Amino acid sequence: MIHSQSQRMRVLFALAGLLFIPFFVQAQARPMLAVTPLNDQVYVHTTYGIYGKTPFPSNGLIIKTTDGVVLVDTGWDTDTNTDNTRQLLQWVSNNLHQPVRLCIVTHAHEDRVGGISELRKAGIRVISTPLTARKSVALGFQAPDGILPNDTTFSIGQEPIRCFFPGEGHTNDNIVVWLPNQQILYGGCLIKSVAAFGMGNLADANLNQWAGSIQTLMKQFGGARIVVPGHQDWGDSKSMEHTLQLLAKHAAAKK
Repeated sequence: MIHSQSQRMRVLFALAGLLFIPFFVQAQARPMLAVTPLNDQVYVHTTYGIYGKTPFPSNGLIIKTTDGVVLVDTGWDTDTNTDNTRQLLQWVSNNLHQPVRLCIVTHAHEDRVGGISELRKAGIRVISTPLTARKSVALGFQAPDGILPNDTTFSIGQEPIRCFFPGEGHTNDNIVVWLPNQQILYGGCLIKSVAAFGMGNLADANLNQWAGSIQTLMKQFGGARIVVPGHQDWGDSKSMEHTLQLLAKHAAAKK
């Protein structure tokens, strides 16, 4: 029996703390995989990692061809947890009923290469540039096959896919993927969403060259119908101009 007002208050506060813990944990849990069609052949896969103690979305592509599926970037995984990429492979199997033939990773951060081990277990080839392959190993991840030159186009199932290095920016190895038949540019983390208010992770960035790399993209792919950034919402080519504006704002704030 609780005999005093102070004892009753201590018990109530303790109970409130116990009730709060599950809600706090639930709020920080990573959301499940989301897949959004851009058309009947190309989909955006969105998985979540924890950035700044908060779940944050990361985008990649699923490309359906007549000879199987091509992925661009893995799910946002870690060296000890590849659940996001496992969910991604299960979605492809359940919904597209085709094998995954290939995965292209666009730079060596865990939101791009974190699920390589899961893909390798499934017998899926993963490719990128030699630099991304070396950097992946240095970060503790399995390396993609480092076979891509700075600008190359190949076809799978009659779907041409161009992998292009426009210059340094978010990292020194960031490449983009262009689908000419679809007029879709996957910019990865080199391009910021129009929903972004800041530059995000700059740990490996080259701020001196980033704007020039975006200008190269604008010359090459300025007529893109859809531009998909590495994080947050996608849309048209305005995201490239928005990235330049964010870079200018960041530089001005440093003066």
